[in-house]
Amino acid sequence: MNHQLRFLRQLAASCLGLAFGLLVLIATPALSAPAQAAGAFSLSASPLPLAATAGRAKANAKDFEGKTQESIGNVTGDKGDRLAGKAKQVEAKVRNAVEDVKDKAGMG
Repeated sequence: MNHQLRFLRQLAASCLGLAFGLLVLIATPALSAPAQAAGAFSLSASPLPLAATAGRAKANAKDFEGKTQESIGNVTGDKGDRLAGKAKQVEAKVRNAVEDVKDKAGMG
């Protein structure tokens, strides 16, 4: 039973991370696209390329997933969930660092 409960918690954390990532991917092109109508409000002066935005979205989704899993571990007292959540947050930091390097190199 404990193994099934842990699996369900990990599945919930993964689903939340995926949902957040999809939301960011859907919303970001709309926010960074140039204004179509004259006088329309634009949130970004120079939109990021979609690849850079997607990489950041994946990193943010992984960070959100990790924080969610760590929180679930804190609530349930499951050390495995806490450690897995922290590991996902570290992975997100590494992904963001890779995106920073791409941005500086002009590859993004």
